[in-house]
Amino acid sequence: VVVCLITVLALVWSMPDIPKTVKTGEICLPSEIGPLKCGSTADLLHDYLEREIATKYDEVKRQDHKKQENHLKKVSARLMNIYDKSFWEMKPAAKLTGKEQPDLRKTDSNADMVPIREWCNGRELYDTKGFIRYGIRYRNGRLVVPVDGTYFIYSNLDFFESCNPSSGLPDIKDINKPIKHGIFKFNILEGEEKELVSNVQPHTISTNRYYNSYSSYVSSLAELKAGDELSVKVSNITY
Repeated sequence: VVVCLITVLALVWSMPDIPKTVKTGEICLPSEIGPLKCGSTADLLHDYLEREIATKYDEVKRQDHKKQENHLKKVSARLMNIYDKSFWEMKPAAKLTGKEQPDLRKTDSNADMVPIREWCNGRELYDTKGFIRYGIRYRNGRLVVPVDGTYFIYSNLDFFESCNPSSGLPDIKDINKPIKHGIFKFNILEGEEKELVSNVQPHTISTNRYYNSYSSYVSSLAELKAGDELSVKVSNITY
């Protein structure tokens, strides 16, 4: 009991003194440059919580990244035991075909490019030449990469736009806004979307005066990481 009492007294004795001039609406909290800092309750609480949350977020991010790496190692080891050397020939691959698109979201109404959100997947692929194999996943209109590596990515689209029969000009609001088509990647750990490859072409006057048709093909080699999500975007989804 004596030892515990002495320890408590030592801790209390070593703690910094709280200033006696703290006013109503003020608080004292640990700071980055010293043991205690006193000031406006709202300001100090905001700064203190911002520092604490940032520290916890970084820790969670590190743990999530480590968990992802451990999961990939376990999966690779398990597949090696099952398929032995043939595992290395089982490269992640996917090919999807499009389908009718849902209505445009309000958040995309003024966007420069909007994603194609619906693709044939699952059993729908049985009636197409499409496939998803060896770890590639389909999620919310995107393809999720299972392992780090160099991937060949490509996208082929046909566009159609109506034209004014009297002039053959495209029946659109802004003819100076070009037709865009590209492939983008997003990774939740990075929090930013990046354009990998794109194609831009101008509108033309229709030869038949009723509609225009355009073809767009983009392709590239891309260094991708596990968890990268690939999406295809266009400037006008109604095309």
